[in-house]
Order: sequence, then structure tokens, then C-alpha cells
Amino acid sequence: MVKILLTGATGTIGRAVLDRCIAHPNVDTVVAFVRRALPDEIATNSKVQTVIVKDFSVWPEDILTQHLDAAAMIWCLGDWEGQPEVVLDYPLAFQNALINLRRRTADGEQRSFRYVHLSGKLTEQDQSKSLYFFAENRKLKGVHEMKAVELAQEYRPWWQLHLIRPGAVLPNDGWTAGLQELIMGPSWVVRAKELGAYMVHLALGAKETQTVAINERIVQMGRSLLADTDVL
Repeated sequence: MVKILLTGATGTIGRAVLDRCIAHPNVDTVVAFVRRALPDEIATNSKVQTVIVKDFSVWPEDILTQHLDAAAMIWCLGDWEGQPEVVLDYPLAFQNALINLRRRTADGEQRSFRYVHLSGKLTEQDQSKSLYFFAENRKLKGVHEMKAVELAQEYRPWWQLHLIRPGAVLPNDGWTAGLQELIMGPSWVVRAKELGAYMVHLALGAKETQTVAINERIVQMGRSLLADTDVL
């Protein structure tokens, strides 16, 4: 049984991840780091633990130590404005804090950890490239990806990184979502539950040959995982 850490649980994608964790038989506990309390119907679930965080740029060691038995973090915290502290500072603060703690306190297999990060389809790592829309946000996400890759390379094999680049994330049901899927295709859209299923799959230790997962792969794997009646 596995403990998974999660940020962004109050958002659409984070909630899909949380629901998948609750439904998955191999997930024992999901710890949601949130600014505000979760709805009662979620917070009272026996699998869910909640940690209220006032500042995501600071990760006290006494908090992280309580969750050294976790196998993964699924990072879904983000915003539409592309604030540097949210896109870049917060996730890097967590990664550095946990890496430093696990280096000092864990050995061998016990040190192993998976970091699954929600990025975006249009993320751009090339900081010199001219972009015509959402340039700052896309490049900030690119900077984060490059720094996260540097950390993963420095601390491999025990620190494992997955960068998830979905396109537009659709509601799970409704005719409009179906129409958007039909028009835009699997390169550009994904259902929230497909994305959630895939991210939890990676957090549980699934192997991928590529660090970056693009939308087509997310859709393909998400649908396959949701069709597995042993999990649903």
C-alpha cells in the first residue's frame, strides 16, 4: 500500500487526482497540502489527510518528516496568471526541501521517491524563442522543467521525475466535452479523470521511457487505466 502527497487538490485536476487516489486499491493514504479545508465529504474519507499550508515556499522539516513514508508527490498547484512564485518557486522549494531531507535520513530503496509535476502542452524551455501568447507563463514553466530535470539528473536513480504536459482539460461528462474531443482530437484535449488516472499510475511506480508525457500518451494511458475494472 502506498502513501501519495498532493498539492492543488481543490482545483479541477487536483480533485480528479484525489478522487483517483481514493478509488485506487493500492493507495492507502493521500495527503493533501492545501490553503483551505477540503469539502467535508472528501476530508472525512478515511484515506485522506489534510495539511493546511500558509506558504508553499516554506516546507518545514517537521512537516515533511511526518511523511517520509510517502512514495510520491503529485504537484497540481498552479494558476492562470503565471505568477513566478506559484509556477517556479513553490514546486522547487518542495523538491529541494524533500531531496535534502531524504538524503540525510533515508538509504537505499527507502530513499526512492517519485515527483509527478503538472506542466502544460505549450510549455517552452527555450527562453530565447518568440511566443505570441501566454509567453511569460509558458517560459516560466519551461524554466521549472529544466531545473527539475537538473535535480532529477543529480539525484538519480532514487529521485524520479515525471513532467506531465496535457492540453485542454475537459470535464468528465457532458456533450460539450464529447464535441471538443471530436473536433480537437487526442493531441489537444484530455478528460480530467483520464489525466488523474495517469498521474496516479506514475505515482504508484509505473515506468515510462520519457520524462515528459504529452497529451496523446496521457489520453491513451488514462483511458486504458479507467477501463481496468479491478481498480474502478
